[in-house]
Amino acid sequence: MKIIGKDKGEINEIVYNNTVYYNGKYRRYPTITELKGILDEIISSDSTTEYIRITPFYINEEVDMQIEFEEFMFYIECRDWFDEQDQKMHILDCLEPIDTPRALNDVKLGAILYPLCKHNDIVSYQKALEEYKDSLRDILPRMMKIAKSEMELKEEHLPFGCFCFEIHSG
Repeated sequence: MKIIGKDKGEINEIVYNNTVYYNGKYRRYPTITELKGILDEIISSDSTTEYIRITPFYINEEVDMQIEFEEFMFYIECRDWFDEQDQKMHILDCLEPIDTPRALNDVKLGAILYPLCKHNDIVSYQKALEEYKDSLRDILPRMMKIAKSEMELKEEHLPFGCFCFEIHSG
C-alpha cells in the first residue's frame, strides 16, 4: 500500500488535508463544490507554492465508466523569472500535450488554465486561482458535452455521475 507524501508548505498542507485520508494511505478526489472550497482556502492562505495541478474527470456509476479531461487540466507554476515570451510558449506547449486524445485549441482559456507566476507574487497567484475558479462555469458544460458523447450517456444516466478533481501540489 502506497503512502502518499506530505510536502512542506501551507498550500501543500491544504491540498494534503483535503485530498487524502487514513493517515495519507488513500486519496480523495474532491467534487466541484469541495474544489471551490479548497481553492478559497488556498487563496486565503496568502502564500504560493512551486505548482498546483488540478485534473478534472467525470465518473458515472450507472454506466461504470470514467473519463479524464487532461486538456482542461489547470497547472499553475511559480518560477524565479519568466517573460511574456516564456508565458506564451508555456501556454502553447500545454495546449498541445502528446498523450491526450483531445486538444483544447483555445489560447484564451489556455492562459487561464496554464498560468505562470513568480515565486512569492501572492497577488498574481491568487488572481490566477480566482480566474480558474470562475472559468469552471464555462469549462464544466464543455466537459459534460464531451462526456455525454464519448460515454454515450442518456438522460437517465446523468443522476449517477459527477465531476471530481485530482489535485497535486509541490
